[in-house]
Amino acid sequence: MKKFWDNFEEILCAFALVIMAIITFINVFSRKVSFINLSFTQELVTTMFVWVCCLAAAAAFKTNSHMGFSYLTDKLTGPIKTTHTYVRAILITVNYLIWLYYGAEMVWRQAHYNMLTGVLEMPIWMIGIAIPLSAVLSIYRLWVYTYINKDNTTQQELM
Repeated sequence: MKKFWDNFEEILCAFALVIMAIITFINVFSRKVSFINLSFTQELVTTMFVWVCCLAAAAAFKTNSHMGFSYLTDKLTGPIKTTHTYVRAILITVNYLIWLYYGAEMVWRQAHYNMLTGVLEMPIWMIGIAIPLSAVLSIYRLWVYTYINKDNTTQQELM
């Protein structure tokens, strides 16, 4: 179970990407061969894409894989690097707490007003919940990474 939790985001992303590829293939194939347009598949793929993006953002914190300009920060050493690491983590946490607050509010409104998607008429909150969930997972993964790497190793030293 620990291995599943450690790779939770990647497992869900991989599963969703496979399903997205299959659905898109079936849609294209049916349009070209039988001239049947399965328009609902676009809504499914778009919904899954939102989830993949949100989960991938959280997964990137596990290995500090987010894109960034690290030329100067890789040259930091000692207490300055430690201070930078914690200030960065705090600022990212504040950002994701804002995501969490407004994302939860958005999901609550979507559920409260029974908002539905256009084609499949599924509840929109099922898509929107990816934002606050991503915020929680990102904060968790960020602080786990920060705690594990508190000895100030750089990304190049980790590889």
